[in-house]
Amino acid sequence: LEAARLAGERLNTLADNAPGALFIFLISPDGRFELPYFSAKLPALMGLSRAEIEADASALMTRVAPDHIRALRQAIAASRRGLTPFEMRLRVCRPEGGFRSVLVASLPFSREDGTVVWYGNVFDITDRLDAERRAAEAAEEGRRVHERLSSVAMIAPVGLYEFRRQADGSIDFPYTTPKFEDIMGLTREEIDMRGGDVLRRIDPEDLPHVLASIEDSARDLTLWSQRFRIRHPERGLIWLSGASAPRRQEDGTILWAGALHDVTGDVQREAELRQAHRLAEAMRAENERQALHDGLTGLPNRRFYDRVLSSRIEAARAGQGPRDCVLIRIDLDHFKYVNDTLGHEAGDRVLIRVAEVLRQMLRAVDFVARIGGDEFSILLGPDMNQDNARELVERVQGALSRPLTYEGRLCRFGASFGIAHTGDITELGAELQLFADAALYRAKEGGRNRMEFFTAELHRNILNDRRIAVELHEALERDEFEPFFQPQIAAEDGRLVGAETLLRWRHPEKGLLSPDDFMHVAEQLRIVPEIDRIMMRKTRSALARWQDQGLVLPKISFNVSSGRMHDPDVVSLARSMAGGGTKVTFELLESILVEEESDAFRFHLDQIREAGIDIEIDDFGSGHASIIGVMEIAPKALKIDRRIVRPVACDMRSRNLVRAIIEIAETLGIATVAEGVETEEQAKILRGVGCQVLQGYLFSHPLDEGDFLAFTRADLKKRA
Repeated sequence: LEAARLAGERLNTLADNAPGALFIFLISPDGRFELPYFSAKLPALMGLSRAEIEADASALMTRVAPDHIRALRQAIAASRRGLTPFEMRLRVCRPEGGFRSVLVASLPFSREDGTVVWYGNVFDITDRLDAERRAAEAAEEGRRVHERLSSVAMIAPVGLYEFRRQADGSIDFPYTTPKFEDIMGLTREEIDMRGGDVLRRIDPEDLPHVLASIEDSARDLTLWSQRFRIRHPERGLIWLSGASAPRRQEDGTILWAGALHDVTGDVQREAELRQAHRLAEAMRAENERQALHDGLTGLPNRRFYDRVLSSRIEAARAGQGPRDCVLIRIDLDHFKYVNDTLGHEAGDRVLIRVAEVLRQMLRAVDFVARIGGDEFSILLGPDMNQDNARELVERVQGALSRPLTYEGRLCRFGASFGIAHTGDITELGAELQLFADAALYRAKEGGRNRMEFFTAELHRNILNDRRIAVELHEALERDEFEPFFQPQIAAEDGRLVGAETLLRWRHPEKGLLSPDDFMHVAEQLRIVPEIDRIMMRKTRSALARWQDQGLVLPKISFNVSSGRMHDPDVVSLARSMAGGGTKVTFELLESILVEEESDAFRFHLDQIREAGIDIEIDDFGSGHASIIGVMEIAPKALKIDRRIVRPVACDMRSRNLVRAIIEIAETLGIATVAEGVETEEQAKILRGVGCQVLQGYLFSHPLDEGDFLAFTRADLKKRA
């Protein structure tokens, strides 16, 4: 008996000191619950006294969370029926400790009388579940951070990192890339071991500022960005630039994700640049004098010229200088040809030669400057007039006409001169330059290598252009631009095969104006693109209205410059018209074939064709384009220039030229259109030599939308 007693005590001691609580639980056949045995830890686990459990085993149920009661009863019933092991996690509420999680596990056995007995244990797993949850959260966060950074870290030339400051102020670097570790001169293990002491590697002079910036970023959650120095164990003192974005975690932790870059080389270069800037500033005063002269010719440059002209105007207004002034503007003719054929060194020799001539021809009181690539300006001294200017220009022209050779080859060039004279510069001021430019423009238009004086007529033209400029802006606001349409007729049977869209301005006072009256000003104002869009939108609307009234125009043509043909708006508007049986055609000037021989130009042509738009060459025969150029462009048709068409009835050379153009077009599989057809005789000859389409006053002047519709209906009645 003593041995049995001792054994029982040992077993109870073991049970009471086991990790969990042991118990024996039974249910009698009549459903009565009993707890004949439980170890000392069970009451504490369940928040009950031993007496309460011994008095009523079902008291244990009062500590189970209400939402677990039903599942617990079902699990007990299932274990009783099938005598299967019972295991379940429960939440129990203890008066002094709130909810705790416990794991209950037991094995059932059946007695002969039908009683089922469970032998089991209860473990408090609250701390384990919390640890598992924290571990899962940390693992998930680590996975997200790793996925986010690893893809960048593989290719980034900077060191990537995450810098974390806990709510208690402790800091660490939970993530760093190998590049970051190399920049800081620390291994990953050293970073983990040092934690916040990693920042001690920052130079002592920079550390306080870096720490203060971290505090500012943490307080306001603003981007952190700093440049600072560190003491690298191998490279010594180096400069780093860091930037990172903070975010606050739920637990109060602040995490910065960012990048670190070695900028030592940049800092050195910046220091060198600052030093160079200081040297440059020190030399500026001396360089200022040299900066007023052209390095190639030695003549005063544009800056010096502007100063001299401004000083002359101010002196005249102050009554301290002459009021009269003669300004001569010079522009070299065919200078680009010299550069393109003989090279830029030959072009430099030409400029030097011009400068030498001007120096020789001018007096000490005259002023000459090179104001642009091949442009020069001369301000004559006081008491000079137009006759004096003419004599000077003639002498300069004579000197420039003498041959200039470069490496045994003759450099041929000339110069155009624009001359403006005023008796009182205070009235014109700097506008005198505009007058000289206008005269120079007329000289170049008139055939080059000549001089022109600014006249009252030129002045009127300038004033007129200014007035037109104002009116053009008003015309855009008042929607005064309209498309007119000139029919294109099949030479063989006289049927309508298309129309060319022509711009007209319905001026409120001057009536209907053609582009010749205002387009040169529109180009200077750079409003041609807007006018083109208006014409195409209005033409699109006219086509739609004509279709509603039974007119389907086979083709509509637009004059388009090379600079506008790839405009997305223009192409889009043309594409929107290319439905309903109407073909859209862009007419490009033949001169474009000579001037635009680039890959970009051909690429734009391909894009236009892909958009379903045809290309025709306008004014063919005036631009000296090569047959190879025509073959490469592969237009749909050639429009023969009206200056060739006009004399075909009386000039055999013109007739033969037209025939030759048509034969070339037929050989290349290209159609031909003759514009400017005004007489039946011209039409008959053009038809006879094989021209396919005719356009001109013989058939119709350009018509507005309504008149064009009436023309087509009248033509249909006549043909019927």
